Amino acid sequence: MADEGNGRSLVPRQTTGSVVVHQATGLVVNQSGSKAGGDIVARDKIEHHHYPGPIPSGVVEKLIRKLQAEISLNVHAQHTVDALASFQVRRSIDGVDGLEAKLKFADREDQLWSALDKKEQFAKLLQQWSLYASAQEIFAYLLAKAEFEFNHFVHPRIPALPSSEIDQLVHDRIVQTIIDEIGVDVFVLNHGTAMGMVYWLAEQCFIRWHK
Repeated sequence: MADEGNGRSLVPRQTTGSVVVHQATGLVVNQSGSKAGGDIVARDKIEHHHYPGPIPSGVVEKLIRKLQAEISLNVHAQHTVDALASFQVRRSIDGVDGLEAKLKFADREDQLWSALDKKEQFAKLLQQWSLYASAQEIFAYLLAKAEFEFNHFVHPRIPALPSSEIDQLVHDRIVQTIIDEIGVDVFVLNHGTAMGMVYWLAEQCFIRWHK
């Protein structure tokens, strides 16, 4: 193969062991003593490095970092934060008070014992972490999110969908998203405990399954 620009033949280089011979130039490069963390090349090597941008921090992630600092410094809350305290006051608007009454009224009595157990799991977790203000803020944030999702996207569908599909909506829009958001950095919310949060909201009369 000829190079018409300079009349010089372009021939492949020959390699013998760790010695590279460039036949076009007669240059011999001995790489036997070379050491490197990456590739060893006889001539120039161009590398392109791509570094991902910073991952944005979410509300829960920031609160978890604050919580870790509070735990490390043994800083305890002196009172319940307002955002969480508002959920601890039961508000009844239709006379169907509490989780048990709501499940029975919505023909969901078959879920009663499981629901009561999960509600207690969440209540214990809430009590366990009540010593830390940031933990209270995390629970207040998650409760507000669960209430919003249920009342705006689940409850309006109740008249049109069977119970099984409503339960799937609750799982997809509330339970799974909460589990994904909270992660496993400090405390863990499993599916049972996350569903217990929904039942706890029903106990406090923030959500309901009847029209």
